[in-house]
Amino acid sequence: MKRIFVALLLSSMILVCANSQVLKQQSFENIVWTGLGLPSAEHGSDNRPSFRWAGIIDTVQARVDIWKFTMDGMLSWGALMNWDGGSAFDTFGIYNTPKKQLDFLKENPGAGSPLVHDSYYLNFLAHPFEGFDAGMGTRLEWRVGPEPTTDGFAWDNLAHVVQGDLSSGAPNTGDVKGFMKYANAYAQKALAARYRYKEYFEVGIAIPSFEEANDFTLNAGVEVSPIKLLTIAIAYENMLHAGGNLYTGVGLNFTKNFKIDAWFGLDGIGYERASDTAGNKMLGSGAAVFLKFGKLPFWIRPEFGFSNYLYSHYTAAFYTGGRINWDILSNMHLGAWTSFAWGARGDTAEWDGKSGGFIFNIRPDFTFDINERHSVSAVFEYEMKVNPNDKKYDTFAFGFYWKYNRAF
Repeated sequence: MKRIFVALLLSSMILVCANSQVLKQQSFENIVWTGLGLPSAEHGSDNRPSFRWAGIIDTVQARVDIWKFTMDGMLSWGALMNWDGGSAFDTFGIYNTPKKQLDFLKENPGAGSPLVHDSYYLNFLAHPFEGFDAGMGTRLEWRVGPEPTTDGFAWDNLAHVVQGDLSSGAPNTGDVKGFMKYANAYAQKALAARYRYKEYFEVGIAIPSFEEANDFTLNAGVEVSPIKLLTIAIAYENMLHAGGNLYTGVGLNFTKNFKIDAWFGLDGIGYERASDTAGNKMLGSGAAVFLKFGKLPFWIRPEFGFSNYLYSHYTAAFYTGGRINWDILSNMHLGAWTSFAWGARGDTAEWDGKSGGFIFNIRPDFTFDINERHSVSAVFEYEMKVNPNDKKYDTFAFGFYWKYNRAF
């Protein structure tokens, strides 16, 4: 009986690994972060906050696979310093918290960004036959096709700002706007099901979380890879109401050293184009190129994108950026992300003589793998932002991570 149970467990692990969600296999993972630096504030201001320590944030994840079922979850808590306006901290407390290093820098990843998260998630899935998943969760992470780079979840050492740290919503003179939500993550907080046939095909549908009785809707996603060279994806969000979001993406895998990804989105389908002053109706596109130089342990991935408000009084926003990575040794990794973004502006009298603003971000990182289960990372980040009102803000921080991962 014991041998039969072990065989069933191993077979379910193989099945589930091909149909994974947040954690890719049955495992336990813990990430501890601490950071210190200078929070974002107006450059040269007398009221600028002083250099400070943020505290400690711990994020634990676990995934268990038993027979044809999977349950996984995450919980974040922290021992956080709450500073007042002076040089001393106001309170110190331990909280179940969604705080992350991006919050300490006062960066805004934009509504709909994959870096936005709660203090926990919990997913439960069933796999009644090979290739099929059904279940519900608060962070399923079912996605199709390529998208703007994140390099990890918000609590990971490689997580960084998305789309140049442009903010979401309509342009205004107090912030740099132009973040575009791409609807390829068709199942997040949802009741969902999908079918995947090896690496060739995936189709899924989800009932997303909604708060009003008349907001029942559906999301859907499809990804097809007829040959190794080509991947095509399409997804649609909120298909039963005005305000639907369409996504399409293409991946071209020429070789393991040369790949091109491209994506396109149209948000706010069904809204009136000429009267949408809230910035809900947008289109956007972007592309990225992965280049690895022969057998050298070195690669780069430049990226470019734009978003355009479908309202005649707003201009487009643009960003460009990329990641560079060098494996110094098999257990030592050096890399950096950098980005530049130009925000959207209006053509009303309020905007006379003003640009849409500008953001520069650079984020080098170093990781040392102590062994197969433990690694430590050091990250530095600097961001400079010039708002359309010509006020300049900047921030920098050092972050330190310890990561433990064990598959079982």
